Amino acid sequence: MTNIRGAAGRRNRGVLAALLGVLVLGGVALGVWLQPFGDGTVPPEETAGPPTTTVPLAGVDASLLEPGQCIQDFVSAWEPRFEVVDCALEHSGQLLAEVEATPLSESDEYPGEDALRDRAQITCQSKEVLDTTAAAAVPGLIIEASYPLSQDDWDAGQRTYRCFAATPGASTTGSLAASQ
Repeated sequence: MTNIRGAAGRRNRGVLAALLGVLVLGGVALGVWLQPFGDGTVPPEETAGPPTTTVPLAGVDASLLEPGQCIQDFVSAWEPRFEVVDCALEHSGQLLAEVEATPLSESDEYPGEDALRDRAQITCQSKEVLDTTAAAAVPGLIIEASYPLSQDDWDAGQRTYRCFAATPGASTTGSLAASQ
């Protein structure tokens, strides 16, 4: 009887040893996967930085520029891309508004570049587009506009003026767009 119990005990110990080995290996694998003893550094994508007031939208396509956005290093209303910044920071341009080219837009015939340019200058300096009080305090301020340049643009439905305020060779802070 002793031999039977001894053999069963050894077999149970063998099973226990194998089970313990599997548990130890599982624990080691889990430890490697979780890395509880890492070097203590946090990956860069997980570190929180201070809040920023800039809107890092370098090279925003002109068609994606939204009214009210301010522009660093403004060159022209016709640029294909703009460097957008928070209006609280220094900037040299701002898209004030995008305005329907009425009454010219009611015709299917392209009114011509001269007519659009002249009408855009009047519209873009109106109190509905420009905060004239704030604008009066900005030395050297100019108003520029972009508009459809051809019958093809007109036929494609481009019938708006894009009104910009700019301070060539200088910068300003704050918005010059009229309150809506």
